[in-house]
Parts: sequence; structure tokens; C-alpha cells
Amino acid sequence: MAVNNTTFYKNILETTIESPIGRVITKKENHTQAGTTTALSFQLMTRAEPPALVIATIQSLLAIKAPQDEIIIIDNNNTETSMYQPLAAFCASLDIERQVHFYHIDAVEGFKAGALNLALGLMNPKCTHLIVVDSDYQALPHARAAIADAIQRHPDHALLQFPQFYRNTGQLDARSELNHYFNHHLYRPFNRDHALSTGTYAVIRRSDLLSLGGWSGASITEDAQMGVLMHHSGLRSAFVPQVIATGLLPNTLNDLMSQRRRWIYGNMQVLNDYVSIPRFFQTPSSKVFQTPSSKSKKPLVARLTDVRAHVSQLSAWINFTGFFIFLQICSLLVIGVALLNTNFDVSLLTPLYAVYASYTIFLVRRLWAYFQDQTPLNKQIEKNHQPSVEAKLRAWLMHINFWELGALSWLPVLWGREKPFICTPKQEYIQTSRSVWLANVAALPKLLLLLNIVTAIMVAPFSPFYSPVLFGFAMAVCLLKLGAAKVAMDNFVATEQEVPSISTKSRPAITTIYKQVKPIKVPDMTAVFKDKKTINY
Repeated sequence: MAVNNTTFYKNILETTIESPIGRVITKKENHTQAGTTTALSFQLMTRAEPPALVIATIQSLLAIKAPQDEIIIIDNNNTETSMYQPLAAFCASLDIERQVHFYHIDAVEGFKAGALNLALGLMNPKCTHLIVVDSDYQALPHARAAIADAIQRHPDHALLQFPQFYRNTGQLDARSELNHYFNHHLYRPFNRDHALSTGTYAVIRRSDLLSLGGWSGASITEDAQMGVLMHHSGLRSAFVPQVIATGLLPNTLNDLMSQRRRWIYGNMQVLNDYVSIPRFFQTPSSKVFQTPSSKSKKPLVARLTDVRAHVSQLSAWINFTGFFIFLQICSLLVIGVALLNTNFDVSLLTPLYAVYASYTIFLVRRLWAYFQDQTPLNKQIEKNHQPSVEAKLRAWLMHINFWELGALSWLPVLWGREKPFICTPKQEYIQTSRSVWLANVAALPKLLLLLNIVTAIMVAPFSPFYSPVLFGFAMAVCLLKLGAAKVAMDNFVATEQEVPSISTKSRPAITTIYKQVKPIKVPDMTAVFKDKKTINY
């Protein structure tokens, strides 16, 4: 069923919806009166998340929220009742004055963007800003004050992105590798003043998001897509380098790899719009700028500044050595055939020099970036924190584990292959050291290690194609990949974990309410957004 963009939010608020806590919501429902300060809507999208984990996040928000703020939780695309009923029971146990609203819907179209659009339609219109919160990101005590202060300091900004930061205690190198994006990459001035959203703890002005037509489902990284659309519409954004919440890394190396593949693929979907049509070279009077949400027509220099920041942020997890990996494979096949035919023409080695030149540029550039990282965000959490050379090297080696992913995972975008949204689990328990080790070995990308072992053999001193330079390069890559694997193994080991207990304020009504639980039924509510695939730049 098609839904008209202009009437979507009006319809969603006028629709009578039964929530899992048993009360009927209509557009005439009385909301708690907002005070003189800004009213915020904290929005959590959950999908088969451990209930205790989500409840701990909600409790952290309850500890910081102002009376006029609300918390909206939408559990979606999850039919396992054991995963959402405890969460709904907890929300039902809270006083209605806390303004915690829980909804469950079995099927939402448009990946996470569909659930976010549902929350956007359900939020209290008195809330001027919404804050996207991942289910594992617990707010720190100063979070609410920091958000209000940032809104006051940037009154004309549509998007304020706070950093993601991790609280895992035993995964220092994985944390450093991920935190590097916020500590160094997004921290740079040209990115900081043109920040794209990275999802959690993105503070977004409601009216501006509505002017865009809501969240776009054109990419599985809907946050970055939204940031690009905002900049095209003349809206402003900024990165606020202040840690106000901490989250969890994926529990297994395989989950971390899956998460990175999703980021790479989704960002490339957005980036692909830049190269499909040279939109940023169009003049302001060009047809591509005639959109209802456009608030201003930026000059070419300003648009190019945006493009620089967009390309920098969207390609942060991507590298372009994939073409050289294919070149290395082809070269090895040609050299292998030549060996079988006793054709020892050393000119066949020439492409391999180009391959290793590209590998060297990639490795040195990334190493330089990690050594430039002064970890300013870490110093907010640990006052005496000093980044050591060893820590920087280990973070760089951890990054090398994702080399093949950054080189190859984005390529299916070029031929239009669809990739499903994969929710990254945060709690999964593997019992033995052996099972963890085997799982880690299976998860680690091994293509470059195998290619360079074969290359080292083909150009070794006993080979008619012996080349000391190529042999040295091949062995160096092998050693780097093995060192990177060792760092990854150190970060993902078997540990005993305790599941936090769920505490609720007992109310006799909970049991009765749960006998009446009915999922929200709003068919095709988000269908309108799945076709929003064009970024007119």
C-alpha cells in the first residue's frame, strides 16, 4: 500500500495503536507538559536483543532524563516472545509519568530506517530533538546536560553527533581500532564541521528530519545516508567530541567482522551515489536541486567541501586495494602456467611490483594515521591516559585484520547486489578456549595470507622466478597478517560472563497486561521510504 509522504506522519498519529503494555495511544493522548528547557525523545530500536542489556540502557536513560523527556522503545522484526516480553514487562512496571513507551511490531520494512520512521511518527511533537540510542549504549551521568549544552551552542544545527565509545575491559586493541575513527578521523576539523551521523547518540532536530521525509531506507547505513541528505538540503551538522555514553563491542570476532562488512557495504551504497552521476558539479539552477526539502542553494566551493568530508567519512573503512588483489591473483595464475611450460620470462613479475607498491602505500598511510591519533576521547575517561607506541602498533595490526573486508566487501554495490541488514548480537557465550580459537580462525580473513604464501614460494630463492624484492614483500605481508591475527586472538578469548539481573518495580497489573499483549498492526507503514534512493548532489 502506497503512503503519501506529506500525510504519513499525520496518518500515523491519527491511527489508533495498541501497545504491548495494554493502553491505547491516539493523537489526543495527554503528554507530560514540557518545561522551559528542551524536550528530548530518546529512541531505542531493538531486535532480538538480550532484555537485561536493553533494560540496563533504559535505566541509564531514566537516571538522566528530564521530566519532559520521553523514551521510545520499538522492538521490531522479532517474533521470539522471550526476547521482548521481559522488556515490555519492565516498561509496564514504570510509572506513566516517566514517559517510557514500548512497542512491538513483528515486521517493519526498510531495515532499521523503517523502525526509526515509526518512532519518528510516534514521538511527542513537543520534543524538539530526538536522540538515537543503541540498545547497549548506557548514558553517563552528564549525558543529558551535555546534549542540552550542545543544542544551545549549535542552535542552527540539524545534527549533532556524539562519539561512540566502548566499555569492554578485555578488548583493548579492538576498542582502540574502533575508537580511532572518533579520536582521529572524525576529530579533524574538516570532518568535525561536516559530520555525518554514525547512529547512536545522534541528536537530530525533529523538524529538520521531517523536512527530509524521514529516514531513508536506500542504504543499510541509514545514519550516514541521512547526514548526506541533510547537507544537500542546506542543513548543518557537527561532531561534538565529548563522551556521554559507552557501548559494547560485538562479543565474537565473527560478529565484529559481520558488523564491519555491513558498515562497508552500507557506506559504499551512499558513496556510490556520488560517482553514478556527477551531481556536485551541477549549478544551483540544475534540475537535481529542485527538491521540496532544499532550504538553501550552496555555492560550488561549499558543495565540494561537503563532498570532501562525505568521501572521507564514508570511505574510512574502505580501501581500494581490491583491484590489486585481483591483479595479484591473475599474476600468480600466469606465473603458474609459465612454470608448467618452463617459460621463465621474468617480465611476468612486473605486475607484482605494482601490487606491492599499492599494498605499501595502504599500510604506511594507515600506520601514519594511527601514530597521529592522540586519543583525546580516551583522556576524558582516563585522565592519565597516554597512548603508547605499542598500543598504536597493536591498534594498527587489529585494523589489518579488516584489510580484505575493506578491499572487497563493497564491490557487490557496483553491480547492484542487495545485502540484508544484519543485527550484531552483543551477548553470545562460547564455553571453551578451543571453541573460541576455532571460531576466531574461521572468522579471520585469510585470502591475503594465502596469496602471499603462494607468491613467496613462486619467487623464493629456489624458484626460476626468484626476486629478492618480491620475496621480501611477500614475507612481510605474511608476517603482518600473522601478527594481526595474533592481536585479534588476544582480544577475543573465552571468558566467563554473568548475565545482569533484571530489576523491575513490581506492579500486580503486569501479569494481567501480558495476557492481553497484541503486537502493533500498521501494515506498510514505512513502504514509502524504501524507494527514497536518490541523493541529489
